[in-house]
Amino acid sequence: MRATARKRRSFMTMQRWLFAVVASLILIFTGVFVYFRDIQQPQWLEAKEAKQQATQFADLASVEKVYRHIWNKESWIVQGSNQQDEEIYVWLSEDQSPVSSLAAEGVTKEQISDEFKKKKQDADIIRIQPGLFDDVRVWEVYYRDGDSSIHYYYDFYKFDNGAFIDSYKLPAKTEP
Repeated sequence: MRATARKRRSFMTMQRWLFAVVASLILIFTGVFVYFRDIQQPQWLEAKEAKQQATQFADLASVEKVYRHIWNKESWIVQGSNQQDEEIYVWLSEDQSPVSSLAAEGVTKEQISDEFKKKKQDADIIRIQPGLFDDVRVWEVYYRDGDSSIHYYYDFYKFDNGAFIDSYKLPAKTEP
């Protein structure tokens, strides 16, 4: 009689394939997470230092938001509330002492947005944030003019009274 050859079982069974795929995915996600954390760590530390410095300077009870603004130089703007529950903005810059201002003493983000939309109805606002423009406290409006426009713009308005300062148009293409 002839012996029948048995088919050998495959080394990679369904459970082993599943384990290998899950282990690989976990390894990839862990690597991406560690890489992202290492890349972002310096900025997180700078934001934390800005928050601490603003809290000490203006005696903030709570911090609502921390903005990083880079134009001529890097600055940090911390938005928070004091013990009397008044909203305060604190401007921090490398070469200047901190400056604080009550939000009630200036124009609000909503007022800037409303005034801007009245002037430029077809503009698509991307971001409005406080900043420093030539050492002047400002509201920066970053927007696109119209739906089909490939140009982006920056408009600057004084924080104190909302007066228009300047506008910059970003080029559509940059050459190498």
